[in-house]
Amino acid sequence: MEEFITKKGSMAEGVRVTDYLLPVTSLYKSLKLGWQWRHLKWAVAAASEAAQGHEANGVRPGAQEFKTLYNEVAKNVQDYSHASGIPIDTLKAKLPALCAIDRLANPEASVPHNRLGLTLCVVIASVLGSIGIGVLIGLGAGMAHWIARLFA
Repeated sequence: MEEFITKKGSMAEGVRVTDYLLPVTSLYKSLKLGWQWRHLKWAVAAASEAAQGHEANGVRPGAQEFKTLYNEVAKNVQDYSHASGIPIDTLKAKLPALCAIDRLANPEASVPHNRLGLTLCVVIASVLGSIGIGVLIGLGAGMAHWIARLFA
């Protein structure tokens, strides 16, 4: 029974209950979303602060600590996105600290450094360099010997 039961010809005839409650409902929803937004910003700021502390203590990107922080904040962002109807990409744009936590939790794969190849190259270069210097010294000594014999 959505409509008021009124006497015929009164002013409230045909007006639904939801029409009366609409301003109150939208005010309540906007206040609720405002508090949820503040709570979301505080949660992201707290997680960002915790992530900075972990990073300062030498925790490597991709560690479980960062993943746990990101998962907690991502759940809050999803809940707020569902409640407000704002897309998650828009929320990520409004919350830059969330992107920073995401980068720490899910770092891009980097090319592993090949230390063995570098070490092998240095060893080969030093051996060949020593042989080359020895050859040059030998050639120089041989030339000096021949020059000395020419003028003697």
